[in-house]
Amino acid sequence: MIVRSRSDLAQHSERNGDLSPSVARPARISPVTRERWAQIGITAQFLIVVRTLGEFFRLRHVLGTSFSASVAAPYVGGALIAACFCWAGVTLYFFRRYTLSVWIALAAVVILLVYKIAVIGW
Repeated sequence: MIVRSRSDLAQHSERNGDLSPSVARPARISPVTRERWAQIGITAQFLIVVRTLGEFFRLRHVLGTSFSASVAAPYVGGALIAACFCWAGVTLYFFRRYTLSVWIALAAVVILLVYKIAVIGW
């Protein structure tokens, strides 16, 4: 007769770090969580704002004396759109609505592409 000092469940928990089968973590298919995708989306939105505002300064440098507010207006409008979407994404992130935050980021990219083609040109 074999006598074990600990149960199989205790040995399994010790090896795998699980507390018990009922407390085990659910399996994830994707190695990236929804929270991480939301963080990536917010970062992309912030970079879009920076890039759009950077275009203002690039135009001012390239055009020199022929630079006017009417030339920069479409880019400032795009930056405002991007900033509003970034604000919405961060707000949703703080309320732990990670999936909505990701969808806001994707919608921002699509809307800004349409804005660029329609207003600024390809």
